[in-house]
Formats: sequence, structure tokens, C-alpha cells
Amino acid sequence: MKKRVRQVGGVTAASVVLSAGLIAGCGTNSVQSSHPTSTTVPSAASVQPVQKGGTLVVALAPSTNINWYLPLTNSSNASIYNAALQILLYPGVIYIGSNYAIDWNDSFASSIDYNASGTVYTIHLKKNWVWSDGKPVTAQDVVWDYNLIKATDESNVPPWPNYNAGSGGVPANVKSVVALDKYTVQITLKKPVNQQWFIYNGIGQLTALPEHAWNKYPDNMAQEIAYLGKEATNPSFFTVVDGPFKLVSAKQGQAWVLVPNPTFAGHKSTLDKLIFQYEGSADAEFAALRSGSVNLGYLDPSQWNARNSLLQMGYKIVPAYNFGYDFIELNLQKGSPLYSAFNDLKVREALEYAMNQNEIDQAIYHGFAPPLYGPIPAQPKTVFYDPSLNNLFAYNPAKAKQLLESDGWKMENGVMTKNGQKLQFTMLVSSGSESTLQEAELVQQDWKQIGVDVTLQQMPFNQEIGIMSDTKNPGKWAAAAGTSITYGGSYPSGELLFEPGGLDNFGYNDPTADKLIAKTTEPVSSQAENMKNFFAYEDYIAKQLPVLWQNVPAGITVIAPNVHNATTQVLNPTTGYSLLNYIWMSSSK
Repeated sequence: MKKRVRQVGGVTAASVVLSAGLIAGCGTNSVQSSHPTSTTVPSAASVQPVQKGGTLVVALAPSTNINWYLPLTNSSNASIYNAALQILLYPGVIYIGSNYAIDWNDSFASSIDYNASGTVYTIHLKKNWVWSDGKPVTAQDVVWDYNLIKATDESNVPPWPNYNAGSGGVPANVKSVVALDKYTVQITLKKPVNQQWFIYNGIGQLTALPEHAWNKYPDNMAQEIAYLGKEATNPSFFTVVDGPFKLVSAKQGQAWVLVPNPTFAGHKSTLDKLIFQYEGSADAEFAALRSGSVNLGYLDPSQWNARNSLLQMGYKIVPAYNFGYDFIELNLQKGSPLYSAFNDLKVREALEYAMNQNEIDQAIYHGFAPPLYGPIPAQPKTVFYDPSLNNLFAYNPAKAKQLLESDGWKMENGVMTKNGQKLQFTMLVSSGSESTLQEAELVQQDWKQIGVDVTLQQMPFNQEIGIMSDTKNPGKWAAAAGTSITYGGSYPSGELLFEPGGLDNFGYNDPTADKLIAKTTEPVSSQAENMKNFFAYEDYIAKQLPVLWQNVPAGITVIAPNVHNATTQVLNPTTGYSLLNYIWMSSSK
């Protein structure tokens, strides 16, 4: 279950294999819908005709809430649950499917052109999209969204800045964003960049927002973003939408109810209602599946042995791999409890070597959580994963202990100690999922073997993130577990993650890493050069351990027998943004 998300404007995208024409100086200068995606359409072989009606109830993981509805998000509200609802109200200019390529059927754009140097990008929008109040969705709505992004990136007034600041070089490398006509947006950059990277991490941030309904302060952008920032948590504000659903009610800690938007120009939902339902624990969610009050949910790994009771009722249970990484965050900020120790690479290496990821995979996740030793997972399979990183930090407690001893640490009363400092600290763990706690407990036991004494402190995920995000008080925490990143379809470079101010830096600052990250964003002459630059970044970051890499468990999706078309393409675990408007319900199980 993913706890944190790296998203780019709510809808993101990336694929180094999308087209040779995305490399500077090569091939065509256009990205468009030459062969429309069909994977999201119900199979013609289905024995049942699509039925109208029904209520799809989707279970939310424990200790999570949907609390931010504006597609522009600050870091403390950057959760996959917020983003998953936002995309149903406000689809992005581009949408990335489960194959990690642009799905033009479900994008607002129909094509994107660019010049040979990669400095001018022309976005062609579909002409049949309308807001739920009947007004047309236009290029100006996209331009206004960019103007908001720019303002929130530059503002230091809470709740801003936008946590996406810097991704895709937006807004620092943008010279202008203009509407050439009602359905064409043109973006001009200050300097050339990797076209693929910019389309997905730059243009991928953009969505259309209803300027006619929301622009209360047209002559004062500072007032406008302050106004929208205050309304961002108010569900009743978001009545004008262009997505497949409309939000009709939201009760924190209970349920979020949506209904189909009849003016949506894409694939219209046949459902009566869509409900995101809060579950207080994995056991409560399992009981809800058995009773039928939830019909699209998950199986916590701790409940694996109880799965037969669901299978006997006709449920489908399938693994769902997300493109992202799980990690333990070490507080590297000045003032943190173990500042000097955690900023020592040998200490971080020892902690990584001492985690038995194979045992975690088998004992907790039943083989659905392959070990991870870098920022790119081996599953789902993508061209971004460098196989040379296989077993980079394979479990080796003897080597871990040797690293500490070579660094001047000595065992005293069972705890490694150096210059009076002990490797003894508290690790925050998000509550609500038994498997998350079990994993932390195994890590706790592994580390104890090498003289690292850890106390676990469970708390709701939102509280954990609140403590971690309070950079003015870094002394409140030393380490945190139960966190993860999903790339959400974005180009998986590290500028939003590991550069100063990034989502996962928490004090990590490495000029060499910054240079390698920057290289992944520069224009290239071939796909081979593109991947060479990416692997150089990936390999360095993997070995420098800005965070401790952990197993990435697949989500175990549970689908009720009366829920249809819940395919991998529709649920899209790869990016985490489901196309729930393609799911239909039958009247009987």
C-alpha cells in the first residue's frame, strides 16, 4: 500500500521507449495518436453486455484520508489518495497508461509537436471538452493552470510552495506559455532540454482548471493562490469539473461520494455512484469485502492465508506492481538526533546491508515484494531498471558490522558507539497496516544483530508526514518507515527527489548527484546516450543511499464478482491513477 506519492500535476507520464522521435535531432517532431489505445475498452469477448447502474465502493488504506482536492499540491498533502481522486475531477493534458506510454484516448491533448532543438512545444487540445457548467474547456484554462503553477512555485506563503517546484524545469526554464488559439497551447523554453523528459515532467504537470469559475483575483496572482490554497481542502468548492466524475459529498474518515459527470467528453461511466470508503484497519477492510460493502479493495499481506474465503465467494485476487520505490527515511538535517552518524555513508551502507530483504519478501509479502537496491524497481519491467544493480546490497550482516567497525564504531553493551554517540534511535512507523509493522519489526531485529538499537513508534500516516515535513524542528525524529514513492508516470529522474529541496532529500545534498541528475535532462542525440545518462544517475544514487532502499510490495487487488473491466489497464497500478469510469457493475453476482 503506497503511502506517499511523487506526482507531477496530478497526472504524469514518462517512457524512454515511447518513440525514437522524442530524442533531439531524431525522427519526427510530433507525438500524437497514430494508433489509438484500445486496452481500456471492455473486451469484445465478454459474455455479458455492459450494464448501467450500480455503486462501486473502493476501499482506502488505513490511516489515510483524502483531504486536498486542488490539482496543485504542497508537499504535506502529496498523497496518492488525493491524486487518485483529483484525476477523476480534473484529467491532465496527458495521461500515462499501464504500459508507461501516453494514452491519447484519455488525455485532453490529441498531439504534441516540438521543434528540432527542443525549445518550442505545441500542444493540440481536443475541441469537444466542456466544463460541467457547460462552458468549453479551452487553451486558456491550461495557460491559467501554468500561471498558477508558476505562482505557487515562487511563493513562500503557506500552504505553498507547490512541492512540484523544479520538475521539468518548470517554471525556471519556461520563457512563455501562450494560447495560440482556442485549442492550441505553445510553450517556449529558455534553453534546449531532453524532449522526452520535458513532455512528461513539464507538460505532464499541466491540466485545465476553470478560470471562469475560480479566478477571483484576476489582477493579483498572490491573492489568487492564497485564495485557492484555502479552498483546496474544501470539497464543496470543486463543483465545476471536466473529468468523468463529480464530487457530491466528502466526510473525513468516512467516505467520498462521486457521481458520473454527464458533460464529460471522454468515456462516460455507467455507474450510479463511485465511493472511496475509509477503512480503519486492514481487518475492517477485509470484513467489508466479505460483507459486500466494499467491492474493489485489497488484501493485506498479513491476511494472505485467509484469501480462500474470498475466492470461494467469486472474488478475483491479483498482484498489482507500482512503478516506484519503498524506503526508510533517515533524517540528515542539521539538528536531527543522529545528524553526524546518518550523514556518514558507511553507516548508511551498514544499515542497508543488514536488512534481509529476501526474508521480508517471503515471510511477509509471499514472494510479491522483490528486493530493491536503488530508485528504480525491477517490477514492473521497464527500460529504466539497470540490471547491474541486482543484489547491490544483498543481505550481509558480517559486512555491515565490519563497515561500522572500520569507521570507528565499537560495541558497548550491545550498541555500536563512537565518540559518545550511540546508534540508538526511534523510528516512526505508519499505523493501520500489519505488514508495514511486521516489516519494521524484522528490520529492527536485523539491525540489533549489528549493534543498532531501534525503538518503533507507530502513528497515523498523516501525523508521521507532518512530523517529517516540519523542517523547522528536525530534532523531533531520526528515521521513518512505511513510506514510498510512486513516479506516477513521470520521467523517473531525480530532480524532484534528491536535489536540495526535493521530496526525499531531508538534508541530503550531493553536488555530484545534482550534476548527474541535470545530465538526464539535457538534449541527447540518441536513445543509447539517453539511457547512458540515466543509468549513470541511477547507479550513483543507488550506491549513495540518500534513503535506505526497501522491498517494493505489490498491492494485492481484490475484485468482487459483480465488478467488470477491472483490468490492469483500467486500474493502472503502474502509475497509480485508475480509469474508474471504464468499470461497470452487473446487477447480480
